[in-house]
Formats: sequence, C-alpha cells, structure tokens
Amino acid sequence: MDNKFWDDCHSLFVKHLKSGVYAENTAIAYAGDAAKFIAYLKEKGQLSGNITQFEIRGFLIKLRQSGLKSSSIARKLEAVKILFDYLVSINQINHNPARIIESVKVEPYRAKYLSEEEARYLIETGWQDEGFKDCRDRAMIEIYYGCGLRLSELVGLDLDDLKFSDNVIKVLGKGSKYRLVPIGQQVIKATKCYLDERNKLLIEKNNKDQKAVFLNTGGQKLTSRSAARIAKEYLQRCSEKTGLSTHSLRHSFTTHLLTAGANLRAVQEMLGHSSLKTTQKYSHITTGRLISIYKRAHPRAEAE
Repeated sequence: MDNKFWDDCHSLFVKHLKSGVYAENTAIAYAGDAAKFIAYLKEKGQLSGNITQFEIRGFLIKLRQSGLKSSSIARKLEAVKILFDYLVSINQINHNPARIIESVKVEPYRAKYLSEEEARYLIETGWQDEGFKDCRDRAMIEIYYGCGLRLSELVGLDLDDLKFSDNVIKVLGKGSKYRLVPIGQQVIKATKCYLDERNKLLIEKNNKDQKAVFLNTGGQKLTSRSAARIAKEYLQRCSEKTGLSTHSLRHSFTTHLLTAGANLRAVQEMLGHSSLKTTQKYSHITTGRLISIYKRAHPRAEAE
C-alpha cells in the first residue's frame, strides 16, 4: 500500500458515496472524513502493510486531543468504518479493522429551540405583508416552523411541490425520498401572498420559467446560505437565546407538537426520519407536562 493506492481508493469511495446511497450532505461529510483519515496515515508514514485497529485508534486520539466534539469524532469513525467496508466489498483489503472499535459515546442531542411564546412572537409580530422580501421571508419562516423542514428541503421546494388544494407540500428529503407534509391555512395564506410578489418579480426579470419557490431579489433560486442567514436574523429578533439556527425552527416544530400530545410516529413521518430514535431526540416534554397528562389520563392518579 502506498500514496497512490489510498488516493485511488478515496476516489472510488467518493464515487460510491455520490451514487445515491447516501444523502448529499452525508456523502460530502464522509468523503471529507475519509480524506482526513488517509492524510493522518500519510503523516504517520503508515501506508505500507496492513492497517490495524491501532492506527485507527491513533487517529481518534489525535481528534480528541485537538478538542473535537464527541459527535464529530463519532461521525469520523463511522466514515472510516464505511470506507473499509467498501474496500472489502471491492476486494482491495481482506477485512475491516475499524469494526473492532466500539462506537464513540455521544452526549444527548440538545439543540436550541423556541418556547411557544417566542414562536408566536416570531410568526405574528413585525411583518408588513407587502413587498417581495417581506412576503418571502414570512413565507419561509411560516413553512420552516409550520412544516418542520430541513434547510435543504426548504430551498429545494419547487412550485409543483405546493399542493394547497390537498393542504400538503411534497418534500424531497434525505436519501432522495419524497414525503407529504401537512400545511396549515396560515402557512398557505402567507405563501400565496409571497407567490404574488414572486410572479411580479419574475415578470420584471423576464424569468417566467423559474420553478424554485424561494428566490433572491434577482429572480434566482435562493441559496442555503442566504436562507439560513435570513432565518437567523428573524430568530434573533424574537429570542435572547444564542446559537439559534434554521434547525431551531425544525426542533421547535417537533417539540411543540409532541408537547401538545401529537403521536410520535406521525411526527416521525412529517420530519422524514427513518428511525423513531432520531425523532425521540427532539422531544423535550417536561416532567410537569408528563405528570399533568398522567393525572388526566390514569384512573388511579387521584385515588386516595
């Protein structure tokens, strides 16, 4: 094994990741993680001979010493495991030494989210409901919070995905899987207001064939970076919390539904999670809320 061997293996691995097996962002992350691992092997001069669990552990130790979070280290280990699995499958190596290593323990997920009062303030306060930017931004925030979309899902919406007559939108999620998400009347109202302004803009820009729902002022599809920046600006107006992001709106959507008693599996389907465990990470139903539900529902809760 030498530099060329690993460079070739990485090129093949990247093609494998981009073949549709993984979501785009996941493929990019795993490709980068594998590249870092190979760079570590080159740095240590450990390219010849068989790679063992000890080289991999050395890589993880270096990551830990650099101050990387457990979640990031866990993902990089998973990428190395997938890399070696792939190399075994194409007969480049005989076994996967990374599978001997236990997964890195990760602290429970604790994303920032809005209280119901903050969310109400965000949705109901400060909108002019006129002009392209104001109508666009309100529609974005309404759909973010009202439908619990990921950032990539929001900017990926096309006009044909808006099924207002059926009170749903069609969303292209991770793994190139479509799902239908319910959409409320207030969200529809805000989006229709924006679509009127959008049509005016496209007539002005002579770009009537544009299919993307959310556009910039030039009539082009809004980028993920711009959408994230816009959402963050509005979040900072409604809350003193730090670290709020577009994902905070998805998290708020989930938490408020579950707190109100929504079925966990129904929420899982709306979010597009393949595993129920992923949805459970978003649940922040308080002990007080659980006690309240128990007292209302259990026949022996108030028994003397």
